[in-house]
Amino acid sequence: MFLKEMKRHSRFLLILLFPICVSGQINTFQSAVNKPFSNFYSDSIASCDSDTAQHFSAGSRFFGIGSTSKSDYASTYLVGATLSANVRNKLTFISNFDYLGGDHNTLINEYHDSLGVFPGFGKERNRLQYNLKYSFNKFFILDAGKGKHFIGNGYRSLFLSSEHSPYTYLKLTTEFGRVRYYNLYTAFLDIQNLYKERKKYSSIHFLDFRLTDKINLGVFEAVLWQAKDENYNRGYDVEYLNPIIFFRPVEFSKHSPDNVLMGVNFNATYKNTKLYGQVLLDDLNVSRQKDRDEEYSGGFFQNKFAYQLGIQSSLKAVNALLEYNQSQPYTYAHKEPMQSYTHMNQALAHPLGANFKEVVILANYRKEKWQYSVKLTLAKVGLDSVGTHYGQNIFASDFDAQGDGEEYSYGNFNGQGVSTQINTFYAEVAYSLKWVDVFGSLYYKHKKSDLLDQTFLYYSVGIRTFPFLTFQYY
Repeated sequence: MFLKEMKRHSRFLLILLFPICVSGQINTFQSAVNKPFSNFYSDSIASCDSDTAQHFSAGSRFFGIGSTSKSDYASTYLVGATLSANVRNKLTFISNFDYLGGDHNTLINEYHDSLGVFPGFGKERNRLQYNLKYSFNKFFILDAGKGKHFIGNGYRSLFLSSEHSPYTYLKLTTEFGRVRYYNLYTAFLDIQNLYKERKKYSSIHFLDFRLTDKINLGVFEAVLWQAKDENYNRGYDVEYLNPIIFFRPVEFSKHSPDNVLMGVNFNATYKNTKLYGQVLLDDLNVSRQKDRDEEYSGGFFQNKFAYQLGIQSSLKAVNALLEYNQSQPYTYAHKEPMQSYTHMNQALAHPLGANFKEVVILANYRKEKWQYSVKLTLAKVGLDSVGTHYGQNIFASDFDAQGDGEEYSYGNFNGQGVSTQINTFYAEVAYSLKWVDVFGSLYYKHKKSDLLDQTFLYYSVGIRTFPFLTFQYY
């Protein structure tokens, strides 16, 4: 009975974790489980843009880890059930239900205490994720569910990441020739008041051009707004359901206060090497120029942007990645805190929020049943002290910016505030048995500023049937 159950489980894992996807621009808009270096990501449910063989299967999920440090010993486990079905390559359903248990280590507990959510889950230890996809034909795919998405080609995304709680969504994918176009409609939750959940919605467009067989260029835009305020129950704005318009002209015509972001994604491949990057624009206030404003002194707080540059390469069984990310102060924030680019007290893009510079180095080597992985992150962040707002906290109103506030906050620069260095290092060795992976890991984190000096070092061993992050959080 046990072997039969594990066999069913393994079939589901092949469907869930290693789907065969369309080549070309598929890698730019994806679910967390399909990203490179997948062992470094928390799992999620989101549709893959290809059909799988007709099937119906059910199984189980398990992840368990024990960690020790100088001060404590902690364990974390996840148990779950899965269901997957495909009907005539037209209708596909994937779902899983998970329960997170254990006494957890210090970093998970601090994460929960500060944000009110469990990493990758929500306020509760239970998590249901699902996706229902229908393929009309080779040009149109419609899917809906509760899960996460990732837009980009690297380890981080400055557009939409997957290091947060699942959300409800509806997605339409259109493909014609060298173009693939995504429309993503979502419902997020604001829980800055942990006892009160307030809805906010977003409409996201991503247009991906395959310029050549080796070069892709993508255009991103997103608008986010609150469902209601004290005086008006707005709901989902039907004007944002239009799948082909650009949001900025609509914003100007409506004199809208909504939060709009735009960006460009690119990647170019040469043999086994890929160069990629992103540029994101939140706000650019061009009226604040020196020849128009006597008060101009540079660093205007509404000039908010972020960018990424990275390179991936592979040689035989070795994969490596080097990536740089930077986000200026107050990026992703908004005058109205509820309309920040966030969900369940977590950033929708980079987990550091804004006002940071970061370098990420990854390496992965596989030989037969053995896999060796390392990850190094070096980040410099400008944090707030009591009663200040220097731009890292994207939940606070950007109109509370340091300086004279509102229209006159100048002189802002990346890293302003309490300059804090956050370095992390993760090393893992895993061995694949017939049904599970057994792994051992080391995790090191050092956080230092003029106000604090913290070091964490954990040694861990565990067993898993799927990748799940336990404490690799800033």
